[in-house]
Amino acid sequence: MKNAIFQYMIIGPECDERGPVPQWPHESRSALYKKTADLSALSFKKYAEKIDAFHHYSEKKVFTKDKTGPTVLLFELLRIIYDPLYEQFDNVLFCDTDIICDTEENIFDIHVASGKEVSGITESDILVGANPDECLKGNGKSGYASWDHDDNKLQELVDKYDRLEIPVKTGEEMGTRHPSKVFIMNTGVHVWTKDARMRARECFDDWYTYMMDGVEHGNPFWLNNDQPYISGMLAKYDFEINHLEQTWNDTPTHYQDGYPCWKGKSKFLHYTGGQGKAKMLQLREEGQFNYV
Repeated sequence: MKNAIFQYMIIGPECDERGPVPQWPHESRSALYKKTADLSALSFKKYAEKIDAFHHYSEKKVFTKDKTGPTVLLFELLRIIYDPLYEQFDNVLFCDTDIICDTEENIFDIHVASGKEVSGITESDILVGANPDECLKGNGKSGYASWDHDDNKLQELVDKYDRLEIPVKTGEEMGTRHPSKVFIMNTGVHVWTKDARMRARECFDDWYTYMMDGVEHGNPFWLNNDQPYISGMLAKYDFEINHLEQTWNDTPTHYQDGYPCWKGKSKFLHYTGGQGKAKMLQLREEGQFNYV
């Protein structure tokens, strides 16, 4: 069985217009993003070698090369569906480049054993709490699914889906580990079978129409990117989802017990935002990761 891991980092000119990350003031924002992406790619390259998978790290626009828009770069991950390069692989894992692989456990084995089309972690299944053990017991709160506690965000999401004829399905309807008013998968980590990718290629609604609808209606960044789009398509076309434990897409900086509570438990370490990226490099300098 042939498996592949795809990652990319494309830094646009607008990146440095935001100024340096306060927690990493001695370098530009783009330099920080480049360093963390390279470190992430190194960790997954080593992982791929351990589990006999092909690793592909791209720094070029390919799928979105002829498109413009405020969130267009985030849709580059759709290469795993539309790029013929990936047709040779039975399963493809996409990972963001602010993630460190800190395990040798084979995520493809878990995906294949599930018998599902797509494996991933939903926003409502990423809990914030004391430590990984407590969160896996359900003793935490959702730190990502803002629409579950903000009625205005929920309405924005429902309105956009209604305009584009995307059904609003709850987490329970999609089989999530924890309830949510809307099924939204965190697209930082997801695995697809070949059949699922080919089916998505045929049935998914046009992603550019989704994005430009957001431009027309002034949708905020969180609503007008790849995550609610892909989640909506998975729900609309009844894809079968394997809901992974959050340790496969974990955010160690959210654990109240701090380091080393996640050591040896969290598998893919997701350092979101500028502050998180600075923390990733700091921890690497301290030798806190197993393989990089």
